Amino acid sequence: MRLKSLLDSLVATLSRRPQLFVSLVFLASLLLGAVIVWQMEVNRLATARAQVYAFASDRASRAQNHLDHALSVVYAMAALVRQTHGKVIDFERVVSKMLTEYPGVSVLVYAPDGVIANAVPLAGNESAIGLNLLQDPVMRAETQLARNTGKLTLAGPLALRQGGSGLVARLPIFLDQADGEASFWGFVNVVLKLPQALDAVKFPELTARGFSYELWRIAPENGQVQIILAAGTRPLPDPVRKSFSVPNGGWTLSVAPTAGWGDPVGLVVKAAVVLLWSLLLAYLLKLQLRQLAQRQSLEQQVQARTLEIQASEQQLAATLSAIPDPLFEMDLDGCYHACHAPQSRQLVAPMQDLVGKTVSQVMPEEAAHVMHSALAQAQETGFSHGKALTLATPDGPRWFELSVARKPVAPGQAPRLIVISHDVTARREAEAHVAKLAYFDPLTHLPNRRLLADRLQQAMVQAHRRQRQLAVAYLDLDGFKTINDQHGHHTGDQILIVLAQRMKDALRESDTLARLGGDEFVAVLNDLENTDASVPLLNRLLAAAAQPVQMGELKLQVSASLGVTFYPQVQDIEADQLLRQADQAMYQAKVAGKNRYQRFDAVQDNTLRHHHETLKRIELALAQGEFVLYYQPKVNMRSGKVIGAEALIRWQHPQRGLLAPAEFLPAIEDHSLAVVVGEWVINTALNQIGQWQAAGLALAVSVNIGARQLQQGDFVERLQDLLAAHPQVPASSLELEILETSALEDVTQVSQVIEACAALGIRFALDDFGTGYSSLTYLKRLRVAVLKIDQSFVRDMLDDPDDLAILQGIIGLAEAFNREVIAEGVETVAHGTALLRLGCELAQGYGIARPMPADQIPAWVGHWRPDAAWRAIA
Repeated sequence: MRLKSLLDSLVATLSRRPQLFVSLVFLASLLLGAVIVWQMEVNRLATARAQVYAFASDRASRAQNHLDHALSVVYAMAALVRQTHGKVIDFERVVSKMLTEYPGVSVLVYAPDGVIANAVPLAGNESAIGLNLLQDPVMRAETQLARNTGKLTLAGPLALRQGGSGLVARLPIFLDQADGEASFWGFVNVVLKLPQALDAVKFPELTARGFSYELWRIAPENGQVQIILAAGTRPLPDPVRKSFSVPNGGWTLSVAPTAGWGDPVGLVVKAAVVLLWSLLLAYLLKLQLRQLAQRQSLEQQVQARTLEIQASEQQLAATLSAIPDPLFEMDLDGCYHACHAPQSRQLVAPMQDLVGKTVSQVMPEEAAHVMHSALAQAQETGFSHGKALTLATPDGPRWFELSVARKPVAPGQAPRLIVISHDVTARREAEAHVAKLAYFDPLTHLPNRRLLADRLQQAMVQAHRRQRQLAVAYLDLDGFKTINDQHGHHTGDQILIVLAQRMKDALRESDTLARLGGDEFVAVLNDLENTDASVPLLNRLLAAAAQPVQMGELKLQVSASLGVTFYPQVQDIEADQLLRQADQAMYQAKVAGKNRYQRFDAVQDNTLRHHHETLKRIELALAQGEFVLYYQPKVNMRSGKVIGAEALIRWQHPQRGLLAPAEFLPAIEDHSLAVVVGEWVINTALNQIGQWQAAGLALAVSVNIGARQLQQGDFVERLQDLLAAHPQVPASSLELEILETSALEDVTQVSQVIEACAALGIRFALDDFGTGYSSLTYLKRLRVAVLKIDQSFVRDMLDDPDDLAILQGIIGLAEAFNREVIAEGVETVAHGTALLRLGCELAQGYGIARPMPADQIPAWVGHWRPDAAWRAIA
């Protein structure tokens, strides 16, 4: 009974899952076949390895016998040496006969005391004569081994001195002496050239039979594998090995099929047979199971069909109950034929009142039009989605989104459509809220930056079209941050709300007031007859912002700074540029004292913009190496000595050519670039001094230092760094020129800098002396080495007695304070002559030399001579 029950259970399982059973039988058959094939492969591989081992053993035995026979010649040679007590007579003739008796032997060697004395045959082996085997780096190890053990040794393969490679058998000979002791006589050697020495073994026959082989040994000196003979260079796959003994070691013959041990063709054939058998068995079983399944299927289909009909009816009822939205069946005229609504409050009329009526009877005209449009679209395309309408319900106005689908009907029946009305009121309200957040400030409910941009763009279009003025006012609250910090952000927010409403009320309906963020607002004033028409509105904005705000017991007050610009302007301008202009003007209002408005000044803006562009261009010129130094010589007019040169910066502008300092230095006078450019001039001048010194020209160079650079707190330290970068240039070769007006800005600080630089060996000159205060007190405090007379006095000294008197005074001051004096602006011989008569010998100017590039200075110095009129003055 138990067996029958198991069989019935098995049949039932097979009928329910026939594919699983077929698959299991197929896999079991494959597994059994795979085991059989695997066992066959194991047997085949064992047979193949046994056969290969037999081949390897045969060849190894042949190789060992052949070597034993070939090496036995050394014993014959040793006997010959012992018989003659080491004095073999006619060695070449005797040994030549031996060669014919020992195939594979190529050379026989006679080496008394380890030094090769003769070799047979001698031809081709001359280079070996005289070789000391005991000292040769290649032979030494195995030679000493043979001598020390007294046994025959076999070395190799080795590179032979007579060319090629081969094996060397070496037998040490010891002769008995009169005292009974044996003494070392020398060696007899046998050379077996490879591969000729093993030709008799016929290793190539293995290759012809489809085998690869390697004959190898372990080298005694390093323990490495040493290949003696091999068929090819590729490693052997799992070879069979046969080892045999040779003198002082052993050799191993490794053999493996060249194509490997596998039999892919045979394996594929066996696998194919197993696969075909398994497939056939599974197919026959599948046919049997299919017949069983078909019989059971026919019995189940009737029951299944009945259950499907019942399930469809239940599913439809459940689906309708699960739909939360009203569902209708309607015709193309909008007439209700069926209605389903989980909540009657979602309908415009009770459910029983809808059936038989049209949408035009129960809905407003606009909503009915939307419904008819959706019905028509669904009838045409099969589906309609997304059309929305609003209806008055018991819960108030609601938005509904329609989804309409065409219902399948029998041929000849009137079209019917299924309508789902989804309540999207909450989504609509959320979208409206999000839209408000996107365009309005959440705190003040004023338009935000995004909506401002749109309204400003529209206002600009209207102003241009109507030929009217438009004002853009940028407003920032004064003192708001203090209130925020002292009373908290909540108080600050409340003030912003109150002031925003007041400022909005101060404007017209057509105007826009927007909050950009923080305490910044922008007002767009439309439709102005002229710019003056904005003044009352601006004053009302300022007044509204300045009104006190009562916050409980606190009475808080701020003011506003307002910048305004107008549109249209002479040049085309974008909305964001208008905002920037108004922002700049607002900043000017704050600078001017706050609680006021400031109009945007286009001329001033252009000037600032040009100044910024100039600064950027100068910075770029510095980075691109467009600045160069010219040098104007300074001379002693009496002696004719060139005492130095003044470094003068020039700008080699790529478009405008060579520019003088007056065209670009004023732009950086109050900018940090003045320091950067000044340090570049000093560094370049030091570099040039070093180049002149290397060429044999020792010439001091003076550099002009601007007020901003001189007033740097680390001026001396930075100057030391520049000097350290040029260790070959003495500090005394550099002279710094400062304007009298710059020095007098902070006499104490400048005096300290001069003293510190003097300690380094650097001299200072007071440039344009006489144009400032020229106070004796200042001159005493500023320990400059040189006074430079301004060229304005020198230029007119011949015609203006006042200038001449000033020159006399300056020269007298220099003598009184023990300062050198040098005159600028010497343009003629007459100027120089007059200066010499006043006692001023040092000068520079166009009458002596114009500023020139550095590479022209050496030639000029070599050729310059003072005018004869100057030399004639005693």
